[in-house]
Amino acid sequence: MKKAISLLLSLCFLCVSVPVAFGADDLQVDASWSILVSEAPTSYETFASEKLGSCLKDVFGTQPPTVTQAAGHYIALGAAADADVSGVAVNGYRIRAANGNIHIAGTGTRGLQAGVYRFLEEFCGRKVYTSAITVLPVAKSIAVPADTDLIYEPYFEYTDTDWRSPRDVEYSMANGLTGGTYRSIPAQMGGSVNYVGGFCHTIGGLCETAKYAETHPEYLALHDGVRTTEQPCLTNPDVLDICIENVLALLSEKHDPTAPLQIVSVTQNDNYGCCQCETCTAFERAHGGVNSATTLNFVNQVADAVKAAGYDNVAVDTFAYLCWQAAPQNIVPRENVIVRLCPIFSCYAHPFNNEECNGQFMKDLADWSKICKRIYIWDYATNYSHTCTVFPNFGVIQKNMQILYEHNVKGVYVEGNYYMDACDAEFGELRAYMISKCLQDPYCDLDSEIDGFLEAYYGPGWKYMRKIVDSFIKYAGTFDGHACIYYGSWACMRPMPAAGIIDACWALAKKAAANETQLANIERSELSWRWYKASAYKGEFSVLNPLRFNNKEQLYKDLLASGIRTFCEFSSEDLTQIDPDVIRYDIPDRWHVGSENDEKTQKAIRFGKISEWLPVFGIVEYFWQMIAS
Repeated sequence: MKKAISLLLSLCFLCVSVPVAFGADDLQVDASWSILVSEAPTSYETFASEKLGSCLKDVFGTQPPTVTQAAGHYIALGAAADADVSGVAVNGYRIRAANGNIHIAGTGTRGLQAGVYRFLEEFCGRKVYTSAITVLPVAKSIAVPADTDLIYEPYFEYTDTDWRSPRDVEYSMANGLTGGTYRSIPAQMGGSVNYVGGFCHTIGGLCETAKYAETHPEYLALHDGVRTTEQPCLTNPDVLDICIENVLALLSEKHDPTAPLQIVSVTQNDNYGCCQCETCTAFERAHGGVNSATTLNFVNQVADAVKAAGYDNVAVDTFAYLCWQAAPQNIVPRENVIVRLCPIFSCYAHPFNNEECNGQFMKDLADWSKICKRIYIWDYATNYSHTCTVFPNFGVIQKNMQILYEHNVKGVYVEGNYYMDACDAEFGELRAYMISKCLQDPYCDLDSEIDGFLEAYYGPGWKYMRKIVDSFIKYAGTFDGHACIYYGSWACMRPMPAAGIIDACWALAKKAAANETQLANIERSELSWRWYKASAYKGEFSVLNPLRFNNKEQLYKDLLASGIRTFCEFSSEDLTQIDPDVIRYDIPDRWHVGSENDEKTQKAIRFGKISEWLPVFGIVEYFWQMIAS
């Protein structure tokens, strides 16, 4: 019911005919056409015909019939289509106009369905911007050029991101997300690429390090002279046997022989506690002196056991992450091994190929590319330390996807604000849409996609929102121009002379909002700008404004009223119980600390109280906060 209401609202929002200029040779598809399927349609063809018919009903007002015998003009699907896809990559599709009709066919488990979604987007103007906003203009007919012959092959075999809307199946189908961690796509829709068992940091559990800590300490990593459960010892043969036994047990329970691909994660725990025992050290010394050597050797043997057990559609993946990021020498991954490279230390004010700040990541990517045929990327797209502030990475999302594709990356997961339901105070839906469209096609017309999203989500004042986003791109980075995923608000953007103009854009966008939903969307995103200003002493939070303390209290109240329950990835405190003095006198970047015993917090409170009594002291407070942050 909720989705039906969303669709109707979207239709009412546009409530115009598709602006089509028919060419002399265009096919004019209308309600008189039919949908042609084979006599015995597959589940894929049945879903595709039902989706196409339902959406065309929303366009024309009348649903075209689904038939098994050609009569009049038709859109043919799957086996009934005259569209050769024998040379099209797995899960690709072809949309072809021929002899006055339209033919859509696909490969793999997902190609046909993806082709139908593409037809609806390309020729009907259907856009799924969020899980609650689908735009589908109504029209008496739609135009399809008579020479249409559109072939699409997926850029990546695996695509995934989190946020909120990407967890929705319909959103994921429309925007090309295939991973199964955050959504479960039904089989008739093509299914998901699923991780069997855990998604990440699984090696401790698979090797049962905690279980053997007392009885077999030699199974544990020897790190800084101490056996620790942080990681297992990966050259111990017993540890390998335990891991293989657990992986095979997992597959015996959850393996799907019909799935095109399933993945078992054998990934390092989230710490630097790699084993430094004599055997591990010697092996690593012989293979380039890097920690990834022992890990890759271990995972190769697990992958061999998986293949020997007959699991031909299963791959085993591991991380190139933290101290394991550099590629080894004289050892290569097996063909059924995936290496997930994680650019956690990268700058997101610049694209990956910026040598100054991302040179190490590009070197690691190039080195792994020489030895690994199946590189996946675990990318990042939010500020995990200060999630309520602006994270100005909009300008690098598309370029980074292009770089990854051009370096033969096969799969990409973009970790974003996966806790968005508890911390929705920024541009999460916009960023999620940008990421999804670039995963679907790194060379798409992203500017047009952004404009369409902004209009649908923020309303008639969308051009003001575009100016705001463009300003964030222009001023992204610290004083030296860089921005990482754990930077404070001070480091989000360089000194911004356009702050006043941006304030005016927010005001104009809010004034132009056509309804309460659009206004709420604008105000929610504006919270991130207000957070940034309050932490950087700009605008109404300037040291020259004696009311800045009241403005911080109001920002805090507005955050809570918007349903914010956490300010960052790691905070777990009750936000309603933060000391009022911390809210009034410290900067928002430090609200989540909120400790009476925290020296910086207490100093900020003392400085703030002096500034309130003696406004000129605010200048001292400003420079102290800059240094302290």
